[in-house]
Amino acid sequence: MIIDELVGFSNLYGSNEELVLAGGGNTSAKDGDVMYIKGSGTRLADITADGFVRMSRSKIAEIFTKTYPDNDKEREALSLADLMAAKLPDQENKRPSVETTLHSLFPYTYVLHLHPALVNGITCSLDGEKVAKELFGDSVLWIEPCKPGYTLAKKCCDTLKEYKDCINCGNGYYTVKNQNGLYGIVDINNNIIMSFISKKPIYSLKDIFVLQIDFAGWENDYIEFVDESGNTLFDVIYYDYAGVTESGIVVQYGAIGFDGFWKIINTQNEDLLYFEDNIVIDKFVKSKSIMTYLDKNNEKNYLYGYMDVNGEKITEAIFENCSNFKFGFSEAILDGKNVLVSENGEIFDIETIFR
Repeated sequence: MIIDELVGFSNLYGSNEELVLAGGGNTSAKDGDVMYIKGSGTRLADITADGFVRMSRSKIAEIFTKTYPDNDKEREALSLADLMAAKLPDQENKRPSVETTLHSLFPYTYVLHLHPALVNGITCSLDGEKVAKELFGDSVLWIEPCKPGYTLAKKCCDTLKEYKDCINCGNGYYTVKNQNGLYGIVDINNNIIMSFISKKPIYSLKDIFVLQIDFAGWENDYIEFVDESGNTLFDVIYYDYAGVTESGIVVQYGAIGFDGFWKIINTQNEDLLYFEDNIVIDKFVKSKSIMTYLDKNNEKNYLYGYMDVNGEKITEAIFENCSNFKFGFSEAILDGKNVLVSENGEIFDIETIFR
């Protein structure tokens, strides 16, 4: 059960004083609309199932849609009242962690929030942001110090939204979305490099940008390839989808959905690789070197597998779902269980790792 796994890894990591400096840290787990969050005043090292508070995720989500007073005391009092109201029945006598709203933001089933001395040394240093970006690049979001609880969670919520709407294209350019939901390109100083005309995020391969343009209605969307100045590189080809990899641009053509065909082209629109007719490339390329695919010959058409950008299968199509790669691993679901898949196809049972 999820609560058993939550208790297990909370005790495991909470018992390591190097990871929970001064007893700091919180853990949580999500199961449908329910989130289990560490109760205030409990210790990770010896917490039991009863030490977690069951919360309604949908009610917590409503907190981020509300407008609270600017006055600190009034804002914190009202947001805290809404947080307490998100407790499920029979949890009234428990007090959830002050960071409950923050934990709710993360889509992952399990959240392990610790205070290791090494990380604290970076985040509390004068050059903390600089060092963090040197270590992790654009994958790190730096949040300036602020009050814990609602204030921190709201700041993180807004920052995450901006991050999701802003994609690093490389070469100092970023894809951003305007209030009309269209994407354009700006430079690091926020100067507009390319107008807001793309319906989907703009990806790049070297100095080539891939746009999805609305051509007289959504059913006539087309893919266009342009240079840094916005000039079309070659005649418009009616591809249904385009995704950027390190070896070229993955495109779908011929039809939309399972009836389409897939290939990789270069920036001169030359064909580099044709995929087998039974292969459907997932429309969310998981990294610049690894794609996920579906096999139309499989009895269960909606199972995913992993493939490199040369068309070589890393795994068979056996996963019910999968996520983007982070730090060399993709989180996937296999036979109803959460697993981690490495870039070379090794599969690790998450439940076993946390035991």
